[in-house]
Amino acid sequence: MPGTLTALTMRPSANGNQTFARSAPLYIDARDLAASTNETHTVPAGADYVIFSADGDVYAKPNGAAAVPGDVTDGTASELNPVIWDLTAVTSIGLIASAARKVTLSFYKSKNS
Repeated sequence: MPGTLTALTMRPSANGNQTFARSAPLYIDARDLAASTNETHTVPAGADYVIFSADGDVYAKPNGAAAVPGDVTDGTASELNPVIWDLTAVTSIGLIASAARKVTLSFYKSKNS
């Protein structure tokens, strides 16, 4: 069912070892970023994790506007090409790239949610 959050789970393989295949997401948003323009994405209700994918370099910032950084030495830079975030206390994600990019955000809930 589209728009439903899937639990992020890892399953044991046939021999009992942990596999690294994640459950298929049922809630995926996509952003079409213009060059050097921050877009703020609202985290959907109930989401505990997000997995990012993009067709090139993208910067992300939790709860704020993302920026393509120069020298930033106070801990406030945007993260380059994040893979997965725990969304505890995160309500929005700022996204930016120096060139036009397409970004997908696959949202998951925790297994116990």
